[in-house]
Amino acid sequence: MDTHFAPAGRTDVKVFQQQVESVSSSPVMNTLLDTMAGLLVVLNEDRQIVALNHSFLATLGIDDPGKVLGLRLGESLKCEHAYNAPAGCGTTAYCSTCGAAIAMMTAINENRIDEQMCALTAVRDGARHDISLLIKVHPLTVENHRWILVIAQDVTQQQFWANLESVFFHDINNILSTLSGYAEILAMDQPGNKEVGKVNQSIARLQNEMSLQRSLSRRKDAKYIPKKSESSTNGIKRETGLIVHRHPATNGKQIDELWPEENVRLTTDTLLVSRVLGNMIINALEASDEGETVRLTTRVEPSHITWEVWNNGFIPADIQKRVFQRHFSTKANFGRGLGTFSMKLFGEHYLKGAVSFTSSEKDGTTFKFRIPRE
Repeated sequence: MDTHFAPAGRTDVKVFQQQVESVSSSPVMNTLLDTMAGLLVVLNEDRQIVALNHSFLATLGIDDPGKVLGLRLGESLKCEHAYNAPAGCGTTAYCSTCGAAIAMMTAINENRIDEQMCALTAVRDGARHDISLLIKVHPLTVENHRWILVIAQDVTQQQFWANLESVFFHDINNILSTLSGYAEILAMDQPGNKEVGKVNQSIARLQNEMSLQRSLSRRKDAKYIPKKSESSTNGIKRETGLIVHRHPATNGKQIDELWPEENVRLTTDTLLVSRVLGNMIINALEASDEGETVRLTTRVEPSHITWEVWNNGFIPADIQKRVFQRHFSTKANFGRGLGTFSMKLFGEHYLKGAVSFTSSEKDGTTFKFRIPRE
């Protein structure tokens, strides 16, 4: 049977029943299940659940362990992608970037402990739930039987707030980099240089950012209310420029900007719009090689405005599937993957717009941000 990552095969039913009995009759395994803190699952080498502790049962919301014995981890957690392929969890196109699947295969194939962050979206009772788990996988041999122990810690809330707070520092760092660039110019030029005015604008921008973060921090339920007011494409262009121009990511690269000739009016939160656009442009610059050009295009419609940011780079297919998934990052640390996270958070959750992207080796990568004019 085809698979995109882990082996598809499952243990013969009779052999599996013997494995379950072996675990249940083992004093060592029973001690582990009774005393281990946190969520503990015991898998066989085909990644099927042969035992689990009471904490994991409580997390699943079930009383009878028989309902999950034989399932794989993602299937028991109701991962939305668990059944995207006929062989189930571990074999879909999403599984090659799943932290849990990677840790399991490391333990199985290399016989060593591995720890990974696992970001998944569970579908329960028709509702979607974003979950972040810190997964640690141990290979263990007991009485000539080889088992895979999966210890999971639910860090969903910690990861969410780490992301949200780090987004602030991430974006402030972009602005401070802009200020630093202007400061270098001031150091070389005489007082009265026109860049002084831009530095002052950047400082004002920083103060507004601080005000925004204070509002978010006071509302730990993330119910920030955007400060919508009459704005314009010229104003958004100016605010975005404060983030992007002189940023280190522009070194050796060009930005080709297409804004409407007419100063188009709209009602929105200019600060949040410019943060989304700034991240789109900086991400594109960071994904570009020296000498390449990033293109920003503005499209005005009667009811909406759309910005498109293109660069020549290509996002690999496995990463494309998870670009906007909360908590996911190609790096293992907390609070990473912040640019795309904040695009979705501010662009869709707060501004009620739409953020999307396309990427191919032939056409490069284009991020799109569309918001209503009213």
